[in-house]
Amino acid sequence: MKIGITSYAFGGIASILGLGPTLPEKLKAIKALGFDTVELLSVDLENDVEDIKKWLDETGLAVTSIHAEPAEEIVKMMAALGGQAVIWAGTPFCNKAEAIEVAHQLDEMAKMAEPYGIKIGYHNHSQEFYFDEGKSLLEHLLDNSTRCFLQLDCGWAMSGGMYPPYFIRKYKNRIISIHVKENSKVMGPGGVPESRHTDQEKPWAALAHVKELPIEERQKILGNLSEMAEASRNSMDVQCKMGAPESNIDWREIKKALDEQDFDAFWVVERESFYDEHDKCLAEDYAWIQANIE
Repeated sequence: MKIGITSYAFGGIASILGLGPTLPEKLKAIKALGFDTVELLSVDLENDVEDIKKWLDETGLAVTSIHAEPAEEIVKMMAALGGQAVIWAGTPFCNKAEAIEVAHQLDEMAKMAEPYGIKIGYHNHSQEFYFDEGKSLLEHLLDNSTRCFLQLDCGWAMSGGMYPPYFIRKYKNRIISIHVKENSKVMGPGGVPESRHTDQEKPWAALAHVKELPIEERQKILGNLSEMAEASRNSMDVQCKMGAPESNIDWREIKKALDEQDFDAFWVVERESFYDEHDKCLAEDYAWIQANIE
């Protein structure tokens, strides 16, 4: 089993904005820590595709996917890099009707991507497990889509109150990937999520077009988003060390559920909260997975 990591783990919000380490620096660090594959951010594609190929060859890493709002330009670049999927890392929707809207939008994106051999996926946080009309919003999304896949963030799912092995088995052959993130407490999905039809400008909205923004504007956004992240710090504090006694995630059962699919889902480590020194934390995550998941 190959274990990957998201480039987001190297710089966090700053990295999303292109203010963290350079992509060659991230790739070298990822390889040094022992990982096999990488999931990119849209801002990583500010680099030329041929340069990215060269850096991947130099490190021996492969690209599995990218976190980005699916667009044909990004799909083409993923195909050129040998990637498998473009994964939308979240968009607002607050009820069954809006979940169906997102499902249909994802299906249209998937139709666009099919000729390039790229799959379109959706990445959850905890709010997608809010219930409306008898099901979670994420279930409404998947039940009304025929073409999109899911990258199940197991830590956010468990925090939101959804048992990952159950969800993987319910949506067998729809789970293209998992985000590996420990969790120690069920926080629930929170209140009614934000609607996709509100007119209020969102600080996160600019991230979809970050490549078009000057450095000064990115720095302003970083300050705003960092304040928001600090305000919601308790949602990150439920994350813990891989295999910690307080963990409420059964990774072996998750692996068994994934093995029941007709294809291999790829594993992507994502750290949003660090219990120790950054590189030491990531290296220990990798070592624990290698030692405990067969």
